[in-house]
Amino acid sequence: MAPKTSKQFEEIRQKSQQKIETVAFELFAKRGYTNTSISQIAKAAEISKGLLYNYYDSKEDLLLRLIEHAIEEAEHALEAFHAENLPATERIRLIAESSITMVKANPQYWQFMTALALQSDVAEQIAPLVRKKTDMALQAICPLFEELGYENPQLEAFAFGALLDGLMLHFISLGSAYPLEEMKDYILKKYLNSDMMNPIKSEKNEK
Repeated sequence: MAPKTSKQFEEIRQKSQQKIETVAFELFAKRGYTNTSISQIAKAAEISKGLLYNYYDSKEDLLLRLIEHAIEEAEHALEAFHAENLPATERIRLIAESSITMVKANPQYWQFMTALALQSDVAEQIAPLVRKKTDMALQAICPLFEELGYENPQLEAFAFGALLDGLMLHFISLGSAYPLEEMKDYILKKYLNSDMMNPIKSEKNEK
């Protein structure tokens, strides 16, 4: 048998990491982060504990990798937001539709991720990472609401995020029983006609 090439070794490494992260993700979500040990993860992934430590420094490192991958997936889904020369209303529509498409594509994954992120011990550890990503998102989204004439663009960006989060959480919980598309359209009406839905801007235009 010919010796494996560096490319083959890298493919094996990536498959091993993917299996570890899939197993760890499910155990963290179902059993709880604190109640899941490295030994349990290694056993479920059918590898040795020592091999697992070749990929991750600790259980905390593995947790952060999982969260980072989720954030990367969310950012990838929102790439259309960065399209140039689009009006604020169109970018807001793209953000909403991309977010919903992402969750619809793999609801079980996001159900597990939500269950994991809501665990108090996990929330404390990932808080700095989440805060950093939230600040970056706000810096990108606030100018859209400023363009639409909102008096407090940052507050409106938070409100928009809360509406989307609530919509996706309800869909994850209720599945097909939840009127996802209808709720998306309902939320977007608030922003697609900014003069009608933003009384502050409307009042300024009337003066």
